[in-house]
Amino acid sequence: MEPLFRAIHKNDPEIEKAHTLCADTIDQFVELVKKAKEPIYMAKLRFRDPDKSKEGDDFLFYLWLSEVVYHKHENILSGVFFEVPEGFEKWHHVGKRLGFDPEDVFDWMVIDSNENMMGGFTIRVTRSRLETEEEKNKYDKYIGVRNYQSKENMKYEG
Repeated sequence: MEPLFRAIHKNDPEIEKAHTLCADTIDQFVELVKKAKEPIYMAKLRFRDPDKSKEGDDFLFYLWLSEVVYHKHENILSGVFFEVPEGFEKWHHVGKRLGFDPEDVFDWMVIDSNENMMGGFTIRVTRSRLETEEEKNKYDKYIGVRNYQSKENMKYEG
């Protein structure tokens, strides 16, 4: 399946709210990653494209990293690129592991073996903007989610 990238306006209030929800819950994500149970742990990071950025005007984009793990001795997280937009391969490639700090995360999600998702705040915004149930079902299948846990019910026992 082709990678799915979507353009989002940099001042999108729903996306800004999603980023705030991520920041407010990032400690919960780090604790889940530290437990390292069976789920899929993913983090969304921001990148600057040096080729498209101009002086004073950065071209920024966001990518999800999978297989997020915690490195105790370095006190950092790391994840693996699984999709890379065309032209970005000169800096990062699919399969490359990248270390990052929790404060660098713009969104996070955990998907358990039953396809239940915790977090994924920007994913929820994107999905809510799809017009038909068919589009939503296709999107859910693409990301591997069957159930979206409510924010009040986001507890993974493992």
